Amino acid sequence: MTNTIRVYDTTLRDGSQTNGISFSLADKIAICKLLDDFQVDYIEAGWPGSNPKDMALFEQANEIGLSHSKLVAFGSTKRPNNKVEEDPQIRQLIEANTSTITIVAKFWDFHVTDILRTSLEQNLVMIKESISHLKSYNKEVFVDAEHFFDGFLSNPRYSYQCILAAVEAGADNITLCDTNGGSTPAQIQNAVEQIKIQFPDLSLGIHCHNDCDLAVANSLSAIESGVDLLQGTVNGYGERCGNANLIPLIANLTFKNNTQFKQDFDLKKLSKLAHAIANIANIPLNANAPYVGENAFTHKGGLHVSAIAKYSKSYEHIDPLLVGNDRTITISELSGRSNLKLQAKELGFNINDISYELLEQVKEQEQQGLVLENAGGTFEMLIRKKQSDYKSPFDLKKIQVQTGNFIENTEFCTAIVKNEVNHISYLAACESKGPVDALDKAIKKTLVAQYPQINEFELVDYKVSIVDPINATAAKTRVWIQASAFGKTWSTIGCSDNILKASAEALADSYQLFILKFNLKREESSHGKNFSA
Repeated sequence: MTNTIRVYDTTLRDGSQTNGISFSLADKIAICKLLDDFQVDYIEAGWPGSNPKDMALFEQANEIGLSHSKLVAFGSTKRPNNKVEEDPQIRQLIEANTSTITIVAKFWDFHVTDILRTSLEQNLVMIKESISHLKSYNKEVFVDAEHFFDGFLSNPRYSYQCILAAVEAGADNITLCDTNGGSTPAQIQNAVEQIKIQFPDLSLGIHCHNDCDLAVANSLSAIESGVDLLQGTVNGYGERCGNANLIPLIANLTFKNNTQFKQDFDLKKLSKLAHAIANIANIPLNANAPYVGENAFTHKGGLHVSAIAKYSKSYEHIDPLLVGNDRTITISELSGRSNLKLQAKELGFNINDISYELLEQVKEQEQQGLVLENAGGTFEMLIRKKQSDYKSPFDLKKIQVQTGNFIENTEFCTAIVKNEVNHISYLAACESKGPVDALDKAIKKTLVAQYPQINEFELVDYKVSIVDPINATAAKTRVWIQASAFGKTWSTIGCSDNILKASAEALADSYQLFILKFNLKREESSHGKNFSA
């Protein structure tokens, strides 16, 4: 395969058809800028006239300031009984004022006769007249051959007639669509190769859906068979099971196929692109997403980690840095000493002398419900507490939490905390609508006198899970928290039959790590204080 591949993104149109996604105008503009920064060739912005947001996006297109990408307006062929010059949606495509227009056309005889309810001959006229009219405005015109592969199986002769009509009208590209997502790589290869025999100079594209979990494989098959335009969406967003995912496609074509793209992609931006658009879509990126997911280069098993420490390629197919991702070594009951040593080394500790003891402690804590693989802060505190020079920044002496009176509809909860900070006792009481927030505020109040920078500490996430659900309301609870300060984030965990005690354990580890990690200097204070808030 020697074709130079252009990338055509349809996240803003097909991707927006994902259940649960609703891009605002600001979201659409932000996605355009992200795709342009990555240097995608084409950005399908939407269907002019279909909704106010798409219309507004085309109206503001010149203000977006794209440097690399072409904005594309999407629509369909003219309606069966309309004159092409009078067809309202053809007119809206022209008025969108983009240099490139994509129109979808019926290529499956069943869809033409039973869904569109027109004749096969009339459909050919619609294809030809729509393209010719758009070309008369000096537009680059792409054709999405809807249901192409179903049509090719049903009536290949008619599929050829549709292609010929588009070619004679001046289409710049015909993209073969596996609209139902039911094709296999072998079927894709066979169809593309036959089309290339009949139309060797025709620019072909591929547009796959993922209903059989084959969209990426089918797209690769099409490119290897001669297509030169790759359609897809970031993170595989799309209707039903989604579209072909451009993220692994671009990576696979680069690292596995040595594909030549028209644009010079910086693959180190790939993870950033996937995560940024996932944030805009408000759908968490799949942790197991190839190349860019949180788990893509995460190693848990002890034997794997031991091998990784010697040769990264033993359990990694590429260097994660090539796609802007990171290697992660997790700590769990499946860990060996290699896991602990590598993780500790990244944190700046040498644990050779305590690795056996630390490993046994990790396994014992997991047995009690403290799962450390996503709680790096708690693991770091385990290491710190085993250092000969460790000195705890504080020692919680008393925690008392009173919830509101639900009968009297008293909303506020009260937390009272007694804390010994560098041998000085502090007592604080704080109120909040939630008991954990009240507890967090009270702990912070006891620390602020000696560590004023503690106000930079922010609790950003809090999750509760049940360790032994069979015990119902008496079950042990696991509390995971994420905190941030000075642009850094870390996670800690606590586990107890009492959810507030588990929360206090996680908070205590988090505050201690904050003080130690940032080497906060305490302010001198000769006697304890009482606080309330």
